[in-house]
Amino acid sequence: MSKKLSVPVTALVCAVALLAGACSKSTEATKDKNAESSTTTTSQKATTTTTAAPTDTLMALLTADNQLSEFAGLAVTSGLDATLGAGGPYTVLAPTNAAIDKVPAATMAQLQQDPAGALGNLVRLHVVPGTLTVDDLAKKDGQCIDTLGGKVKITAKGDGATVQFGGANVSDAQPQKASNGQILTVDSVVTAPATSC
Repeated sequence: MSKKLSVPVTALVCAVALLAGACSKSTEATKDKNAESSTTTTSQKATTTTTAAPTDTLMALLTADNQLSEFAGLAVTSGLDATLGAGGPYTVLAPTNAAIDKVPAATMAQLQQDPAGALGNLVRLHVVPGTLTVDDLAKKDGQCIDTLGGKVKITAKGDGATVQFGGANVSDAQPQKASNGQILTVDSVVTAPATSC
């Protein structure tokens, strides 16, 4: 009778051992899956994204902007479109269409009679070599900066809250970034270089 009892006991022990082994493998498989998720998560955290550099030129941005189309037209008429299309980097302090509309019609007609001279000088007064932000301009309070058309005086009021470029208020909006510089907008046209620098 002891032989009859030993066979089922042996079978029972083997079954328990197999079951324990299977549970152990299931726990190990779960641990392995958790380790894989941790590794994947760590890998995902290390991933960084980059922003592509602007591909449009200053001239392309000026032409595409409905608020700056008149300044873009003046740049083309004066021949400065080639410079704004390829050279740089520049910061263009572009008068809005509303600003250009404030210039008397007789003055605009006179400027357009001399596209490469008088009109070109007016457009060049709004183009600064290098890239400047509104904050950079505010730091130059009381100073004159060099433009392609001469010196223009910078004035900052209220701790830089209002920045003026030759008397024109500079918008505090983010500049439009181009492949060859950036554009800030101004609310009036600078018509002559500064005389007191």
